[in-house]
Amino acid sequence: MFMVAAGSFAAVAAAFAFATIPAGAATTVTAGASPSPSKSGGCDAAPWVSVVQGFPTGFSAQSPGGDYLWHDAKGFHLRVTHKGTEKVVFAGVITSPVPMGMEPVKLEKGDVATLSKDKKTITYKFNDFGFVDGIDFHTACAPWLRVSGLTANGKKLPTGRVFLGAHRKHPSAIPFVIHRNP
Repeated sequence: MFMVAAGSFAAVAAAFAFATIPAGAATTVTAGASPSPSKSGGCDAAPWVSVVQGFPTGFSAQSPGGDYLWHDAKGFHLRVTHKGTEKVVFAGVITSPVPMGMEPVKLEKGDVATLSKDKKTITYKFNDFGFVDGIDFHTACAPWLRVSGLTANGKKLPTGRVFLGAHRKHPSAIPFVIHRNP
């Protein structure tokens, strides 16, 4: 198990039901062979749905509280923040059918991000005080990612507090799955 930060963290249980990403994004995956890495080390698969593309407009410390998730040329980025300086504990799970890599971003003592032994599951628990905590991660050419178990202070995070991509769209439900374009 790969630990990004010191501390203990109980894995968040997640149901296998999921919602698709809103805003008319193509979210279906055709059954068949998974995308394969190209000879250049990249991925021959289609790009991720547009709803997750780009840095969230206006995002910074003290932005509206919640989880911010986006994709760009460097991979995926997850950040949490909230207004005020009181402690808010954000937690969640990201799963992939193929291995992922992960790097910490602005984590402090007590923040935990764990990559499972098979590298297909990231669990996180960030103690946020109104600044920015998060991780950057990338997949080995995954066709989809599942985001589940999102909480703030132990309570389910409402969809309106999950911000996707440059336009800060919200998923229709939690858990949700992000797909590559067909």
